[in-house]
Amino acid sequence: MLLNQLILGLSIGSIYSLAALGLVFVYKVTKVVNFAFGNMGMFMVYVAYSLIALKINPLVALLIILPLSALFGYVVEKFTIRPLKKLSHGSMLIITLGILMILEGLVLQLWGTDYKGFPEIVKGRPIIFRGSFGILIFRKQDILIFSILISIALVLFMLLKYTKIGIAIRAVAENDEIAQLMGINSNAIAASSWMVSVSLAALIAFLVAPKTYVSPAMMLYYQIEGFTAAVLGGFESFTGAILGGLILGILENFVATYISVELKVTFSLLLIVLILFIRPEGIFGRTKVEKV
Repeated sequence: MLLNQLILGLSIGSIYSLAALGLVFVYKVTKVVNFAFGNMGMFMVYVAYSLIALKINPLVALLIILPLSALFGYVVEKFTIRPLKKLSHGSMLIITLGILMILEGLVLQLWGTDYKGFPEIVKGRPIIFRGSFGILIFRKQDILIFSILISIALVLFMLLKYTKIGIAIRAVAENDEIAQLMGINSNAIAASSWMVSVSLAALIAFLVAPKTYVSPAMMLYYQIEGFTAAVLGGFESFTGAILGGLILGILENFVATYISVELKVTFSLLLIVLILFIRPEGIFGRTKVEKV
């Protein structure tokens, strides 16, 4: 029982980790907290729903949606975020809230408010292991989600550690002005961060849609959990985003199983407050020391 709850927690936590990665990527590079993250993914999964309604295979629809999401992120950054990047952090936050409301309004106008079914990418009976430890159950969808997280984490590590674009991303994240003096195109790096973030939002929406159904509010919960995971791990740490999501998923699943399902979201919000009080930079974040 305990091992099964741990496995389920890791599956749920993988989604939280992906959401945290999408939020942290944009914040680390551009210092913008993207409150439209969830609705961007929601909008793209509505597009995917329309493609599947035309009898396009779900996997093919995903392969179409991901580059479209990257293009969407590029357009948002270039024509909305970049021209206004000199504004205060509060102003940028309001801009992302405006994007959130625009996307929600578009969805309501184009697709209505009815919940829509969505197919899973992988189907079939779960994989069951029996032994002295008891019975372990692995759903194929859960294995897929965890495999995607591991793959993205490895690609991200290799990208940041061993490639020129990874070094450029780290340089812009550290200091935008100095990075430009070194010849790095910070605008291109910022656009890339938004492209990756929106693609992750679309991927998350695609993975959770079979369970939540396609609706205007389908990504609200996962965005909140993504923020919680990012705060828990450290809002400027990719490692923290991944581990924070997994830890949060496990803790929440244990709370839901052994205490109360209704306390899951409350637990997340309390955890944010607690972490901000005890360690504002998060578990894996770095404490910044600045000259006065």
